[in-house]
Amino acid sequence: MCSSTWIDVMPRSAFVVVMLCTATVLLAPGSIASAQQFPFRSSVQAVQTFSAGYFLIDFEFDGDERPLFVFDFVEPAYGLVYSRPHFLVTFALGDQSADGEGHEALRLLDVSFTTWGELRLAGMSAGRSRAYIPIALFSNHRRVSPQGSASTLLDAFNVTVLGLGAGLGLESVLGKTVFFEARANPILGFATSSLTDAFGSAYLIDADAQLHLAQLFGAVGLSLGYSFRLQVWNVNTSDLFPDATDELFDYKGRYHLFRVGMNW
Repeated sequence: MCSSTWIDVMPRSAFVVVMLCTATVLLAPGSIASAQQFPFRSSVQAVQTFSAGYFLIDFEFDGDERPLFVFDFVEPAYGLVYSRPHFLVTFALGDQSADGEGHEALRLLDVSFTTWGELRLAGMSAGRSRAYIPIALFSNHRRVSPQGSASTLLDAFNVTVLGLGAGLGLESVLGKTVFFEARANPILGFATSSLTDAFGSAYLIDADAQLHLAQLFGAVGLSLGYSFRLQVWNVNTSDLFPDATDELFDYKGRYHLFRVGMNW
């Protein structure tokens, strides 16, 4: 993959300012993210969910010249998911054993945060359903490192992403205590390797759907969820390591997340 990216053209400080301004708009009281703009919502709609998640992960090197050690990870991971309107956090942890197919013994840690505001689509509301444009702020940290030994800066994939995107969302009240929501966002952002000056870009497609069955056990209900993410990391190697190729941290991956939990 080409070591130069679109992020090299834009000053980092300017991109950070854009991110912070967007976060302020999304999280400020009375912003476009406010659910009070949409009175069609059911009074028993699930407000918060806490779920256990099963992650099917496929993560692999995406450069042209394969290094001696790669962080390819193809095992499932397990984690937790918390959500509320306009807010989603996921945490996943997984282990991979070495095998005869070239996969190393690795440990994966993945934490993601997404918040979004909404732009209403004129003429796209019908009864108890509506479509909207989510304007999302996304952050993700992924660490993949060898098991059982201390890792250096070069023998661990340790990358944080911060990005923005706009997509399409749908909400529908299906019954007195049944609520469905779905959202999909393409995201474009920058990526940096922790503790070094390595810097690059990332892009992804992030999609999520939830079905809420509210008030099954008093004020507590059941939520079922599914998420899909397709992501590409293109991180240039730090100047601290002039002998390392710029493709060392170029990876691509996807995951399917299945979850079940409670809402209240």
